[in-house]
Amino acid sequence: MRYERSLAVAGRLESLLELVRAGGYSTPAIAAKLEVCDQTVYRDILFLKQRGYKIRSRKHSSGWAYELLDEPGTGTETKGAVRT
Repeated sequence: MRYERSLAVAGRLESLLELVRAGGYSTPAIAAKLEVCDQTVYRDILFLKQRGYKIRSRKHSSGWAYELLDEPGTGTETKGAVRT
C-alpha cells in the first residue's frame, strides 16, 4: 500500500512538472488535469521548489500561470525566462 501511494505521488509530481514546463497552466487548470484539489497543487509546487526547481507564477492576460525558470543541477534557465 505504501509503495503504491509513493508511486502515485511520484507520477503526479512528474505530470505536474511537465505541465509547469509547458507553461500557461494555472493552479485550477493543473488541478483539473491531474484530478486533484488546488491545495494538492500548492503543496506539490512547494515540494518541487524545496527540491531546487525555480518555479514562479506570472500574470498573463488570461490570469496567473506557473512557469519554470530553472531545474536543479542544470544551472541554466529554461524557455527564455527572466530571473527576478
